[in-house]
Amino acid sequence: MSPVMPLPLTPSTNALQLVLYAPDNRHIARLGTMLSGHAEIRWVDSREISARQLLEGTPDDAVVLLDYCGGNAAYSTDIARQLSSQQPGTSLIGVGTTGPEQANHLLAAVRSGVRDFIDIDNTTTQMLEVFERVGSTPTPTRNMAMPAPETKPSGRLVLLLGVRPGVGTSTLATHLGAMLAEQDPPVPENGQLHSWLLLLDLGQPSADAALYLGMESHFNYEQALHSVERLDRTFAGTAFAHHASGLALLGNASGTLLKKHEPGALLDRLRSVFALTLCDAGGLPIQLLPDALLRSATEIWLVADQAIGSLVSLDQTVRELDQRGQRDARLKLIVNHYDANGGLADTQIAQRFQLPLLATIPDRSRVLRSNAGLGRLLTEAAPRDPYLKALAPLQHLLDRRQGATAAPAPASPLARLANLLGK
Repeated sequence: MSPVMPLPLTPSTNALQLVLYAPDNRHIARLGTMLSGHAEIRWVDSREISARQLLEGTPDDAVVLLDYCGGNAAYSTDIARQLSSQQPGTSLIGVGTTGPEQANHLLAAVRSGVRDFIDIDNTTTQMLEVFERVGSTPTPTRNMAMPAPETKPSGRLVLLLGVRPGVGTSTLATHLGAMLAEQDPPVPENGQLHSWLLLLDLGQPSADAALYLGMESHFNYEQALHSVERLDRTFAGTAFAHHASGLALLGNASGTLLKKHEPGALLDRLRSVFALTLCDAGGLPIQLLPDALLRSATEIWLVADQAIGSLVSLDQTVRELDQRGQRDARLKLIVNHYDANGGLADTQIAQRFQLPLLATIPDRSRVLRSNAGLGRLLTEAAPRDPYLKALAPLQHLLDRRQGATAAPAPASPLARLANLLGK
């Protein structure tokens, strides 16, 4: 069959105007029968014309249908991105099935601009409900640019900067994050739990936080850098790994963090999605810390212990921050692995480096190691342990009721379905 070009439809009818844009016409007969008397539908062979040509030949009030069955799904997602980019006001609806294969394509459909979805096996009434729902949602006028979603980086970003490997920064960050999440668990929104708290693991060795939390993450920091424009609450809820406590995790898989990749835009987006981001930079050389990370931090907590090597590294870290213009009131000191008989007192260290002493955490290395070997946090195994009691003041400081919470973004029915299937 030769392709049917999207010529202007008859203006005398009040029927819904539909254009099926697909590389084959397998659905045209079924849709034509089901929607007879309610809609006029035309098939356009997407192999023959471009997305721009489609828009130029399609009436402003027409709805574009995209085929998400089988091998056409990836193709339709690419076309949806083009259509959304060229004319953001275009109404796009996916056509497919709700079988197992469709679950793999729903998230891609949402992110590419598809606003809803119809099952090819739906009844006429069900299909018309979808068209009515899309038609009742305000969209920009054709040829009018859609403003980008407003990004308000109002969330807090606390940088836990271990002055050298081995001072316990990742252990501290994971326990503190889990305690905060358990204290204030996420509340269901639109059928999905949206975490308010993110652990951004940029420390070295890489992936320590995931190991301590017993989690596996398939989406990492490098991928997030290239997906900033797609990163919203829905994306974070499906792509990021989540701990049982409600804590979200984003790690650095490669083990390196290059300064040439300034993460300013990503950090702003994370702070617009999460009320609080704990960034674990334990063991990461201060020279590799991106300037944007230091500038974006609302607090910078230096983690050190009483060992001579640690104090030397603390001195070098403070000097480097001073040279980069980042030594200010945000800097505070946490003395970890503390032993009252093990060297300089915590107050002496704070005075020596002229830093406010934020917390002193006792040396509980043995019990921490034994539970880590069993894949457990102390919050599960020993909730009354002195280590956790020493974290309580930090937990209080980071109570999200003291910080701004990002406003939730509305979710479409397709987005909600994608969230459920993406878990």
